[in-house]
Amino acid sequence: MTTFDSGIALALGVLLLNFLAWRFFRFEQTAARLLVRVGLFAILSATLWQLGTSPFRPAPWAGDPPRHILFQILGLLWWIQAAQVVAVGLNVIVLPSSLRRERLLQDVFRAAVFLAAIVLGVAYVLEMPIGGLIATSGALAIIVGLAVQSTLSDVFSGIVLNATQPFRIGDLVTIGDIQGKVVDSDWRATTLLNGQGNFVVVPNSTAAKLAIINESRPALVHGITVSIQVASHVRPGTVLAALHDAIEGTKELLSTPAPVASVKAVRRRVVDYELSAYVASADLKSKARNEIADQVYRHLMAHGVAMGEREGASVPVQGQRLLRSVDMFQTLTDEQLTPLCKQLAYEFFEPGDVIYQVGVNCPDERRCLYIVASGVVASLIEHDKREVEVHRLIPGDAAGRSGILTGVSSAIKLKAIGKVQMVRLSKEALTPVLQEHPEIAKDMLDTLMEYEARVRNAEKELPSAIADQKNLFQRLLDGMRRMHGLLH
Repeated sequence: MTTFDSGIALALGVLLLNFLAWRFFRFEQTAARLLVRVGLFAILSATLWQLGTSPFRPAPWAGDPPRHILFQILGLLWWIQAAQVVAVGLNVIVLPSSLRRERLLQDVFRAAVFLAAIVLGVAYVLEMPIGGLIATSGALAIIVGLAVQSTLSDVFSGIVLNATQPFRIGDLVTIGDIQGKVVDSDWRATTLLNGQGNFVVVPNSTAAKLAIINESRPALVHGITVSIQVASHVRPGTVLAALHDAIEGTKELLSTPAPVASVKAVRRRVVDYELSAYVASADLKSKARNEIADQVYRHLMAHGVAMGEREGASVPVQGQRLLRSVDMFQTLTDEQLTPLCKQLAYEFFEPGDVIYQVGVNCPDERRCLYIVASGVVASLIEHDKREVEVHRLIPGDAAGRSGILTGVSSAIKLKAIGKVQMVRLSKEALTPVLQEHPEIAKDMLDTLMEYEARVRNAEKELPSAIADQKNLFQRLLDGMRRMHGLLH
């Protein structure tokens, strides 16, 4: 094989490698892709110059048509490969990292570079006049433009959207009535992943005409709104107090900007209220909104208010309702609950007051069950020589289950966050019920075991005296028998 033939084979081999690298190899880093492109391009350039030709002038073998055409093809392919190198280089050097995920902007760069490369290749390699080519392409562009007006509208709208950047890839946005996460944005449309797990394709021309709400910006501040209706005969101050307690009971809410509860409209039968708050992540919005709705319901019930417009809507008797909200009493009949309701003691606390504090070795006579009747209470434990808030108790939540039933528990400290009403049930009030109805003791113990399992799972990162006990069920059963004088 002659030197000339070897050079031709090398040039074709380089072009084949370039195609294979573009088609089959996916480099995760753009810099690595650029280095491969530059290396193959340098080899092709050196090969062409060694063969005595250049992509900046016509092939010198006009008298040898096969060789002349071959070098014209190699020259045009050199310009296309040069465009590839420049396009990747612009992506790495010119575009900031925040814009490299935007496909539309990258496509604009690439289209401009490849168009310039084709024009220069035709001018240098084929010696065609650029003026005539531009005039012909302009007329052709007008014809094509008239045929694809809607597509061009999407293209230019996409350019405007990328220039103004109302959203980026990964943002949670609402476009008109469509909400979803932006997963792609190209020449024609923006693709969203909605809450049902489906892709929604929104044409760029449509998106440019609609209101776009970017729920991912500003960072770390995401608003949520909960609206409720309460019968108009209920005093607004009572409802607003319940909404304020619901705010205090939701830990995920940001303190700045501060949550706000307000009256939105007063109607003949109902009053509209709105609670606006903020969370630190868009992923927390649904969770926080659901928790606030549950908190609002429970706090309204604690204030004796039923949601809706019915004036006759009633709330169950408070003592019985509070006892039934505690899982260990849910299987008891009304007859079995009646003596317990008569033994309930109601206590009121101001913000910051310590409601209840006992240690692991607390005397049995000091053990009692506390149920939140209204307000918000912080449950604290000592961890690394400081008090850590484990969770917040709201109306219907209780503390001291294990202590009052079995005499085995971890240290408990309850502290009032706002004004709080608590209901206290002593150990002495529970003993007669268990002695008279021993069959419910097993049910209560089973319920307690399920509750402790949930608590240990939620607080697995924190120390727990109960969590480290072996043969927990037997220890609790023995404690219950001892504490309430039950027969074996």
